[in-house]
Amino acid sequence: MAEVGLVPVALSEKAELRRLLNPYLIAHADVVDPQRHHGAPTDYPNFDAYWTELERRPYWIQAGADRVGFALVNRYSPSGLGCDAGVAEFCVLPQWRRAGIGLAAACAVFATRPGLWELQVYDATAPALAFWRRAIAAAGAREATEISLADRRVHRFRVG
Repeated sequence: MAEVGLVPVALSEKAELRRLLNPYLIAHADVVDPQRHHGAPTDYPNFDAYWTELERRPYWIQAGADRVGFALVNRYSPSGLGCDAGVAEFCVLPQWRRAGIGLAAACAVFATRPGLWELQVYDATAPALAFWRRAIAAAGAREATEISLADRRVHRFRVG
């Protein structure tokens, strides 16, 4: 496996990230909100803020020289308890999955900021639930807990 790392998404690459984000959002909504009760899945009001607000950061996931996905990091606390950082979106493109890239990329994301992290995973996405449990453990997280909400789980954990 090639070395996996993160590269900040430049403002000039914003449209390219959006082209990858939209199908990811649609695929996610097809699983967790197929009736579209929460509106159009590609509505993403805070997308532009990833280039203007310090607590938001967009990253490309790289495996060697290949761009293989993206991660959006912010400070949103789905539990409402507050956190230092959160994973808003995380995608390894399908052709790059099942090779350990996602696990390495998740650990790289957590290494960007020490402190208390949160991320939410919908119960309808069983593979994602299993993935994030492995990733949190692989990152050496401490104080890891899961909070069950109506249709999802919030992972809270400390890194760094």
